[in-house]
Amino acid sequence: MPKTIYKDKFILIQPSNESAVPGLYTIKPLLNIEFLNDLSDIELALFSYMQRQIRIGLRKMFNIILCGLYVEEHPGRIVTSHTIPFHIDKLAEHFSVDIYQPYIAEYLRSYAYTSSQKQIDLFNTRMKEMLNSPIIRHDVENIVNGIVNVSNKNASQAKINKKVSKIEEILEVFDESELPVAPKGKKYFVCIGGKKNFQCFLDDSRFSKGEFIISHEDEIDDSLKCIYSDNHIIVRQDAKYAIPGFYIISTKHHYQTLDEMSQDLYKRCMFMARDIKNGLSSLGIRQTHVYNDEKYNSPASVHFWVLPIHEDYIKENVLNPTIYSRDIWTYLDIFPRFTETRPLILKFNKKMKRFLNEQDREA
Repeated sequence: MPKTIYKDKFILIQPSNESAVPGLYTIKPLLNIEFLNDLSDIELALFSYMQRQIRIGLRKMFNIILCGLYVEEHPGRIVTSHTIPFHIDKLAEHFSVDIYQPYIAEYLRSYAYTSSQKQIDLFNTRMKEMLNSPIIRHDVENIVNGIVNVSNKNASQAKINKKVSKIEEILEVFDESELPVAPKGKKYFVCIGGKKNFQCFLDDSRFSKGEFIISHEDEIDDSLKCIYSDNHIIVRQDAKYAIPGFYIISTKHHYQTLDEMSQDLYKRCMFMARDIKNGLSSLGIRQTHVYNDEKYNSPASVHFWVLPIHEDYIKENVLNPTIYSRDIWTYLDIFPRFTETRPLILKFNKKMKRFLNEQDREA
C-alpha cells in the first residue's frame, strides 16, 4: 500500500503503486465512487485543484517541464486521476522527447523501484510538505465551504487565437501513409472527413491542429463542427480518431502546459468533462477516460480528450483500456474508420450539442 501524502474529508493523494516513476501521483475520492459524473461539485473542484497543484509542484520543485494527466474510469474500481511526470533524460534515452502516446506504457515500465526508490522518497517528502502547506489548506477550506465559484461558466471573454492562413492543398486519403512528404515549413493537418477517411490540409507547420481548425471552421467536415462554446472553451469531435462520442475540450487561448492555465479555467475544463460524461451516459456509454498530454517541441495547445470506451470493442478484443497498458492505443487503432462511423458521429454530435447547451441554460 503506497504512503498517503495528502488526505482531507473528500480526496486522497498517493504515489502510484503501478509504476516506479518518481513523482507519479494518483488522486482518488474517499468514497467508493466509480465514475467521474458521480463526483460532487466539491469533490470535482478538489480533484481539479490538486491536479494543478501537483503539476505546479513538479515544475517548481523538480523542474519537470512535461506531464500527462489521465483520469480513468474502470467499472468496479474507484475513479482515479494519474499525474505522470515525463522525465526528459529518460525520454531522450529511450523514446522521443514529445512522447508518442502508445509508448507511455513502456515509459512507465522503464523505471524499477530498486533504482528509483530514493528519488521517489525525495519527491514524496517534498510534495507532501507542499500539499499540506497552510496556503493550500486554506484554499481547500474555501472550496469545501463554497467560497470559490466551482464551475466558473461566466468568466470574462477570452481572446481567441484565430490565425489567418491560406490552405495550399487538400488531399483525401484512406490512410495517412498515402500522404506525400510536406514541403519545408509546411505540414498536412490530418482530419477525419471527406469521402474517404481523412481530409489532409497543407498549411503552415507552426500552427497547432486546434489553431488550424478554428481558423478553417468552414473548410472542415461537418462531423468536426463545434458542438459547444463559451467564453473560454470549445468542444468538438476528435479530429484524428473516428470514434463516436470522442470529444476534445480545447481552450480559446493557447497554453503550452496545464500549469500555465488559471485555476478557474482548468477547473472549467474538468467540469465540462463531467458534463460530457453525463451526456455520453445518456447515449449508453458507461466508461470514459479524460486524458491530456503536454508537448515539448510541437506547437500543440493544452486540450483534454474525453474518450468513450465502447464496451463491445473492448470485450471482443479482450483489451485492458488503461494508460498503464498499450491496449488503450490498440483500442483507438482497431476502431472502424470514418467511412463507417460518420453517421453515428453526426448522431452523437446532434444529441450532445443539445444536451450541453441545455446544461448551460440550466446552470
